[in-house]
Amino acid sequence: MSRILIIDDELSIRRVLRSMLEQAGHTVFDAIDGREGVALWRREPSDVVVTDIFMPEKDGVEVIMEMKRAATKPKIIAMSGGGQNGLLDWRPAALLLGADRVLVKPFDQQTFLSTIQEVLAGHVDLTDDVVAPSLVDQRKYARLPVFLPVSFGNGVMAQSGTVLDISREGCRIRCPHATHETKYFLVDIRLNDPGETLTIDLAVRRWSRNGEIGVEFIRMEPDQQARLRSVLGNCEAASFTQNGSAVTQRRLLPVSNGEQAEV
Repeated sequence: MSRILIIDDELSIRRVLRSMLEQAGHTVFDAIDGREGVALWRREPSDVVVTDIFMPEKDGVEVIMEMKRAATKPKIIAMSGGGQNGLLDWRPAALLLGADRVLVKPFDQQTFLSTIQEVLAGHVDLTDDVVAPSLVDQRKYARLPVFLPVSFGNGVMAQSGTVLDISREGCRIRCPHATHETKYFLVDIRLNDPGETLTIDLAVRRWSRNGEIGVEFIRMEPDQQARLRSVLGNCEAASFTQNGSAVTQRRLLPVSNGEQAEV
């Protein structure tokens, strides 16, 4: 049978899943968080990794990204309780980053074991209605105009550009010389107040054309989420003021202190 690693910070979950898998004849390893799980996986390579998404130390998103960069990649099943840790539903983000399947807790034994078997067999999931976000999906929230400096990179290389519009889920960046090899990165958007920065811990490039790239936000800290909401609120206020006035040749841009700048 197969070697399977379970990564979850809840002991009860690890025990239940281990029992199911061992009864089915699999060899099972388990770890309490992503940091321990990745280290264990490197010592004891597994065919399948079942990882929770929201964990201390290193979360499931980081686990997926690290394991998918390895020379020998395991099959990965991401699971969680269906909540959100950031702006986006975790399920499409997990699939986009490389998970082979997603499971929403709670799930029953039959669902779990059949998912394990399908992943081991390499079956493509044609029934799950959770798919990686498309360009159209990204735009379900209106983009609001801004003109803000931005730097983005993978922690080693950084590039600079200008954010042209922004929404709850992503932004459009003008950067004619963007490196196309970088797909996942950290984004720092410099706001108008000196020293004020909106930081996105993990973002993904969704498209690139004509010197611009479309960026989708995947993970942010709570204080940065609040900062983004403030930026969007200022954008909406500026848009309302513009649309409600008789002036049509000026564009109002938000600044972080709630005032408006004219261009």
